[in-house]
Amino acid sequence: MNNERVNVMIPTLKLIERQIAMSEIMNRLNEKVAPQPGRYVNANGIAFGPCVLISRECGSGSSLLAQKIGEELGWNVFDSKMVDEIAKAAHVHQRLVKSVDERVHSYWEQTWREYLLDELGDRQYLRHLGEVAMTLGHQGHVVIVGRGAQYFLPRPCALTVRLVAPIESRIKRIAELESLTPNEARYKIIQVDAKRAAFVWKVFKKDIGSPLNQDIVLNTGDISIESAVKIVLVALQEKLGVCACKVPDYLHERLAA
Repeated sequence: MNNERVNVMIPTLKLIERQIAMSEIMNRLNEKVAPQPGRYVNANGIAFGPCVLISRECGSGSSLLAQKIGEELGWNVFDSKMVDEIAKAAHVHQRLVKSVDERVHSYWEQTWREYLLDELGDRQYLRHLGEVAMTLGHQGHVVIVGRGAQYFLPRPCALTVRLVAPIESRIKRIAELESLTPNEARYKIIQVDAKRAAFVWKVFKKDIGSPLNQDIVLNTGDISIESAVKIVLVALQEKLGVCACKVPDYLHERLAA
């Protein structure tokens, strides 16, 4: 691993340690008080959630939406690049996966052994990707952007959100963010959207654009990111009973220690 890759991984490692610490604290609190809102327990006795899982069209504002939702809830945010890094870096992946008990590992094996077939290509990457999503979903109190997390995790544990926007507004956003010409931005959007759709279809046999695979679909060409955040928080409370109550200050102090 070169120095550049090590530097990239440092914030991700810190976020993982924070996520593990938060999960341990929440679990201890859960032993003393009523079960956590939005916590779903499947038939195998494995608990998942609560989570917000975001899929998106390129340039629709998912990064900003996820960041603001995380701030409102006091949850950690894992974007697609972070999830990729965790899945590909063996020591980071192992640190996260080893933070959960063997029952979760066994459930993963039981659920996905027949699903991730050899013809899917990079089997090890897909396996690690699934383990990352499953672990974060099991720990709960996370916002995950992309990488098919909503298909790896049981639907009752999460609010699934898809962001869309007219192509012209997405071109404008990408061009401004990445200092591209409109034509360059358009080309990138087409390529990225096609790649994401192909990945979801190849691995999960799902249509990434179908509203039936989402709890809510938000058009950020018509509404602001701030308004989208409010809608997501209301939907989260309606579906999972989770309100926008940030993690208490004393927990933040323990997590930062």
